[in-house]
Amino acid sequence: MVETKNDKIDLKKIEQQTFHEFMIDGITEILLGILLIFLPVLFIHVSFISFYIFFILFAQPIVEFIRERTTYPRLGRVEFKREEDKEGYSVKKSLLILLLLFLGSIVITFSMMIIVEGEFDLSLIYKWIPFLFGLIMFGPSLFLVGKTSQQRYYFLGAFSTILGFLFSILDFPDEMIGIYLYLYFFTLGVLAIILGVIRYVRFVRTYPVIHMEEEEES
Repeated sequence: MVETKNDKIDLKKIEQQTFHEFMIDGITEILLGILLIFLPVLFIHVSFISFYIFFILFAQPIVEFIRERTTYPRLGRVEFKREEDKEGYSVKKSLLILLLLFLGSIVITFSMMIIVEGEFDLSLIYKWIPFLFGLIMFGPSLFLVGKTSQQRYYFLGAFSTILGFLFSILDFPDEMIGIYLYLYFFTLGVLAIILGVIRYVRFVRTYPVIHMEEEEES
């Protein structure tokens, strides 16, 4: 059988490269930073979950609004195929992976708690939330690495975990636990926003707007 030029096309690699191109505008980092900054409000009162419901409902339209005016005029627009339509994709498999990641993070957190604290005390769980959350952040890291093939996205989970561990081993008075917990998420959020803004500014300066000539009606 004669090998054609099309046989050498790696569609997965092309998709990863395309997805990576649309990540360089920094909007994803800014969005993540906003979520992280406001995440601790869920520990204040469960009613604050309405903020996240509102955010989830309107985040995508807002992002599209921004990209329509900044990203698409510079890179063009690509419609990615829905995951549900891809061969071999399974919602149950994805949920199972997330569940295993969460359970693994809990086991590692409890193990580190026993090693550092010298005992297993349920009252210490609140203190070790930063480390637990840092481990869970490897989920988004694995997703981004898979979607872009860029190994540097592992840094997201690694940095969140290391910072979470440092916050978890610090001794804070009981009345300061809520403040230091917010400080952890606030630090991650601010760093993500700063990174996003830097990438956004660099993106706007690097990629000129593509002016498409309209076809004249015959």
